[in-house]
Amino acid sequence: MKRKVMVTLLVALLGLTFSILSVHSVKAESVTSGNFVEVDVRSAQLYNSFGLSLGKSEPKGSDWYLGKTVTVNGNDYYQVATNEFLSSNDSFVYRNRPEVIKVSSDDGDVPVYNHNLVESTKVALAPNTSWYSDRVITTSEGMPFVRVATNEYVGMWYVIQQQFTEKY
Repeated sequence: MKRKVMVTLLVALLGLTFSILSVHSVKAESVTSGNFVEVDVRSAQLYNSFGLSLGKSEPKGSDWYLGKTVTVNGNDYYQVATNEFLSSNDSFVYRNRPEVIKVSSDDGDVPVYNHNLVESTKVALAPNTSWYSDRVITTSEGMPFVRVATNEYVGMWYVIQQQFTEKY
């Protein structure tokens, strides 16, 4: 009998506790909106907001939601956790932007660039072809480049048609 009373009291207490807790709604798109940071080197050191190494690193290709950017001694650092930053020398910023694009060029093939905006000597896109793009990077001057393959980007001035796709 004592055991039943104790279990009943425990269940009632837990029920009261959970009814007091607040409930927060989160939009699913909030996970894919905003800016992100991708590690560009084999192993990127993490730094604090003063630019001092934390003795931890992140692997190449890992993606992080960008909190804020701080500048220390002329170098930008991207916040990826509480007081943990990646150097702009080891990573780059992008935005998700799923769309189908069509490219064209009056001079023939459309040049392709890597995320450092270095033109590829091995790859170019045929004019008047369509491509799926999922990301956009922007130069410091605000010029957008859209990704058409892993580490392959095309300048938006070559895009003659866009069809936005549903967010994923």
